[in-house]
Amino acid sequence: MQEFKDWKEFINRILIDSGQFENATSDLRNTTEIETFKSTKKGSLTEIRVGYFTKENKLIYLHIFNPTVPGYNKYVFGEYFYQYHFSEPPNYGDPALEFNELNRNGIISILEKGLKGKEVQFIKNKKILKSKLYISESNPNFSYSYDFTKRGFWKKIFGQKIDKMDGIEKKEIELNTIFNGIKTCYNTI
Repeated sequence: MQEFKDWKEFINRILIDSGQFENATSDLRNTTEIETFKSTKKGSLTEIRVGYFTKENKLIYLHIFNPTVPGYNKYVFGEYFYQYHFSEPPNYGDPALEFNELNRNGIISILEKGLKGKEVQFIKNKKILKSKLYISESNPNFSYSYDFTKRGFWKKIFGQKIDKMDGIEKKEIELNTIFNGIKTCYNTI
């Protein structure tokens, strides 16, 4: 495996050399540098957003984002890596991943596998009102629900259920259609 000086060089090499993402735009927020990589696939809205603690050479997050799956976007927002994320068994520790072989292999695994699961959307008048996200490999019936209406707490609890409303369309999106992985990770590093 080729030697890299930091997370930024490593991730840039994988994503750009794959041909699936173009050079990143960069933004600095407090102590975090955020790079956004846009897909090169025609018509794709998929982006990979990567957050680095550059002074400490640590990786805080790697989010796959696409506006067509707002439930998944909401799920990953605020998710970040912990120090022992790729340890066996996984554990917490301080925020962010150190730049070492175990963690690099973990990131390669995420990028190669792509997204798994599906998002089921409940749509009325071309607007997504609710989304159910199924991403648990160990329990395929477990879901996360996201309500995108402006209804108050009590209306959400005691009001009519969105999936039972008249005129609701149901749409299923397989998450691997958003990002099915980078197949050339080992070839590029």
